[in-house]
Amino acid sequence: MESLRGALFLFVGATFLLAPFCDAGHAILHELERQQRSTRSTIDYSCDDQAYYDQFASNKRALCDESLANATTELRASKSQCLQKLQKLVSQQQEKLTTCSQARSTNAASCSAKLAALSLQIGQCQAKCSAATVTLKLVKLSTGSYYISPSSEQKNWHMADQFCKSNGLELASVETIMENDALVAAFGPSTDRFWISGTDLGSEKKFYWSGVGKTMETFWYFEDGQPDNANNNENCVQYVKETNKPTYKWNDENCNTPFRFVCELEATK
Repeated sequence: MESLRGALFLFVGATFLLAPFCDAGHAILHELERQQRSTRSTIDYSCDDQAYYDQFASNKRALCDESLANATTELRASKSQCLQKLQKLVSQQQEKLTTCSQARSTNAASCSAKLAALSLQIGQCQAKCSAATVTLKLVKLSTGSYYISPSSEQKNWHMADQFCKSNGLELASVETIMENDALVAAFGPSTDRFWISGTDLGSEKKFYWSGVGKTMETFWYFEDGQPDNANNNENCVQYVKETNKPTYKWNDENCNTPFRFVCELEATK
C-alpha cells in the first residue's frame, strides 16, 4: 500500500513538473497543422500526413485510370475504323484483280481464236497457191530467169499478165539493153510476137512497166514509127520482128489480141 502511494506521488509530481513543456509542444504542433492547412487543397484529409498522401495518390491514380480507359476506348475505335477501311480496300483490290483476270482471260481467248482463224486462212491460202502453181520450165539468161511461152500457148496481154502472176512471176520488164539483147537471142529465128509488161493503159502515151511499176524513160526500144496507137486501141507493148527487119523491136498493139508472152522471175534480176 505504501508502494502504491509512493508511485502515485511521483506521477503527480512529474505531471506538475512537465506540464509547461507539454503545453509548449501542443502549441508548436497546432502551428504546424495550421501552416499545412493553408497550403493544402480543399480535399478532405486527416491530420495524419500518410493518410493525406494516400488519398492524393488514390485520386491521381483514379484520374490516370480514367484517362487510360478513355485513350484505350479511342484507340480501339480508331483501330476498328482502320480495319474497316483496310477490309474495304482489300475488297476493292480483289474485285479489280478479278476483273483484270477475267479481261485477260477473255482477251487471251479472243487472241487465240483470231490466231487460229489466221492460221486456217494461211493454210487455205497455201493450199490454193500450191494447187494453182504450175511447174514452168524457166530459161536462165545472163540477166535473170524467164518463161517464154511456146507457140501453142498464146494469150491476150491481160491473161498473160494473170498467168505470170499466178505462177509467182511477172510479165517481163525490159529495163536495159543487156536484158533486151539476151531475150532477143533467146527468141532465136522465130518471127512470133511476144507480150511484155509495157503499157500506157490509164494515160495515153505515158508508157510504164506494169511488172515493176517504173516508167519506160530509161530505156526505149520501139520500132521506127512506133508507138502509133493505130485505131486508137493499141495500149500494150510486144516484141515484133518485121519481115524486112533484121531483129526484134517493140511495138504497141491491141491488148486483147492473143500472142506468145514472156514472164520473168523478178527476184533473179
